[in-house]
Amino acid sequence: MAVREELAQRIRLEAKLTLKPPEVIGVAAVLPLEAQSPDEMVENEEIERLGMLFVMEYERRNGRVPVDVSSENLGFDVRSEGGGEVRYIEVKTRAERGGVVLTPNEWIAARRFRGKYWIYIVVNATSNPELYVIRDPASRITPLEEVEVVRYLLPEEAWKRVAERAS
Repeated sequence: MAVREELAQRIRLEAKLTLKPPEVIGVAAVLPLEAQSPDEMVENEEIERLGMLFVMEYERRNGRVPVDVSSENLGFDVRSEGGGEVRYIEVKTRAERGGVVLTPNEWIAARRFRGKYWIYIVVNATSNPELYVIRDPASRITPLEEVEVVRYLLPEEAWKRVAERAS
């Protein structure tokens, strides 16, 4: 008899249930560091600092006077003069090896400065740094375009709830 009463109680409770889609509160992806692709770039201030030091020293050794302008958001990190030329240098540093990513601002600068724009790529920055240089990359490389757009949708019912109607 207890089973019958339990079933009746369950039916009464289920009759009160309403179906509605689940509400997503958040999403997280947890990956081990080893899962990171060797081509994937990770921002690391120490690695970037090592690359900048290496490039600045290279420029000095080659008779040029480099100036760090990386904080000015000009589309390049170093302005270097010497030997009758000016170089606008974007520095890309990798702890080991792999591809590099340019921002839209950097690619626009590469297209604007053409032969005066250089990409200096420092690989193996923490162990045995090697420098690769590319003059006028906009004329010599066709990059793969990666589009990542973040948008913030404000549903009408949400903005109407807080908006004031202008008169």
